Amino acid sequence: MKYPVVYLALVFIVFLKTFTAQASEIGLSYSTDSNNTQSNLIDISFDANEQIQLYLGGGESVIKDNSGEITVTSYNIGLSGIGNEQIDYDFGYSYWGNSNEISTETFHLSLSLYTEDWKFMMRPELQQIVLYTKNARRQVDIDGSGFYSSIEYFGFDMFEFFYARSNYSYNKNLALLNTRLADLFFSNTSLLLSGSFIEKRDQAEVAFIPGSDKKWLPRRIAVSYSQALIAIDKSHSETLTLSLRFDLSKNIELTLEGGEVRPELSDKLNYGVAALRYRY
Repeated sequence: MKYPVVYLALVFIVFLKTFTAQASEIGLSYSTDSNNTQSNLIDISFDANEQIQLYLGGGESVIKDNSGEITVTSYNIGLSGIGNEQIDYDFGYSYWGNSNEISTETFHLSLSLYTEDWKFMMRPELQQIVLYTKNARRQVDIDGSGFYSSIEYFGFDMFEFFYARSNYSYNKNLALLNTRLADLFFSNTSLLLSGSFIEKRDQAEVAFIPGSDKKWLPRRIAVSYSQALIAIDKSHSETLTLSLRFDLSKNIELTLEGGEVRPELSDKLNYGVAALRYRY
């Protein structure tokens, strides 16, 4: 499919027309890092009725390496709903990749359970990964599956605690992509992007809610730490992040995020994100 984002958007809009939109929001974000990678994302969601929300998003990243630069496209589409006051659900589809190098399609279904002070969430995933060879333009298909679970506690007035764990498995040995034989069949860019596939990830976050009404002070300050096990070389990567959220008005929210990524087998990486969200 040559223009999948356009087709998905049209299907989404036609489906949306069957509902009466009651509210909506739009988000924009820009990120960059010390390797001069730059990303732009946009997402929009609609409250189709009191219990169903539809969402659509997309963007692109320009990634630079020793062989030049490559543009990676991403988009997602899905539906979330409220079963009752204690349960909500979400299912959707997402795409990430470059049609000449590597691509990943992911389907997910999530279920969240709320109590007065807790939130529990689980999300199984199915993945279809495609790698393209350098010369013969053949593709290698890899099937993956994952399971994400998280727990969040917000029983305190000024603090929130969050922990999440992800596990992934693949029907082929991705460690073969870290061999000299792989260099003969796949480009350096494809092998670089394949480093984003993980076997497991753990993430913990502590958030402080100051409770100030002054717009120039953040309404939420969060520090998070995560550690991932990379599938192709079994190395670890750590990420430390600080994020600040500001309520610029009743409808506008600004989030600033900065962090450091510490791969086990390469130099550390610094990054920054600015995101703006408007609700109306």
